[in-house]
Amino acid sequence: MVDLLKAPQEALRSVLGRKNAPQYATRLFQLRDIPSVMRSRLGWPVAAALMERWFSSAAYQMTPQVKGSVAGQRLSYLPSTQLDENTVSMAWALSFARVQAAMARLQAKWASPAGIAQLKDRVKQESRGRSHQCWRFGNLAQPAKILEDTCQVNYLAFGQWSDPMDDFYGAMGEAQINVAASGMVTPQGMGRATIEINELGFYLRDAYDFNDGQSFISQPLGCWGFNGVECGVRTQWNVPLGEVLVDESPAAVQGYKYVVQNKDFREWRAKHQRGGDFMVLSDVRRVQLPFPQKISW
Repeated sequence: MVDLLKAPQEALRSVLGRKNAPQYATRLFQLRDIPSVMRSRLGWPVAAALMERWFSSAAYQMTPQVKGSVAGQRLSYLPSTQLDENTVSMAWALSFARVQAAMARLQAKWASPAGIAQLKDRVKQESRGRSHQCWRFGNLAQPAKILEDTCQVNYLAFGQWSDPMDDFYGAMGEAQINVAASGMVTPQGMGRATIEINELGFYLRDAYDFNDGQSFISQPLGCWGFNGVECGVRTQWNVPLGEVLVDESPAAVQGYKYVVQNKDFREWRAKHQRGGDFMVLSDVRRVQLPFPQKISW
């Protein structure tokens, strides 16, 4: 008996020379098919666009320094190949209830002790040469990568494994929403100041990568196949990383599902020398406060 699943390409070539030629040459689902399944079967256009970008980009594995935006690796310094600012919009994100809830929580609690400390540091950085005049802190018309370095003051991580399987889950999964602040600063002398915050800006920040850190277990990303993402009795390990043909009916192959993990994407990158990690920033959703919030130090 020929083991078509173990080495299908070689097996088909061997049986083609026999009198009983194979009846089928059906292509198995492969890792590269996931974006098309997201788009056509699941209706996840944003998740599909982000994954298509990853597959189409030059091979690149994100470093912890880039992911953490440490000095010299800030988002505003990254080349366009490592930063996506155009795919994820706040209008799209806010169509999901959990994003609305996260934004509401952050708006209510942005001025936590940590948020106030960050605000004070930001104001001091931006106040050079302005110690004797009132001035506007925070230009929320700028892109998120600039706000990150100038007036971002707090953030909220949200999302969990039990969230609905939808376009937001496929695109960002466990995400982070950041808030930047804007208001008039009145210097009070001797390093003291008062600021009246009257506008907040919210945006999403995420890292699109398939790294597992120090974990010995690769993160599972669902059971994928031509029909969507759902585990079943025909679920298999080791999703194909390239084109594989088998002597099985298309109807049978349509039902196969594969457990997909982070490591599969890293192995695909090593095999094809494509697959580039990148940071993701949304646009900025600006919110005018009904009453200015006054903070002094």
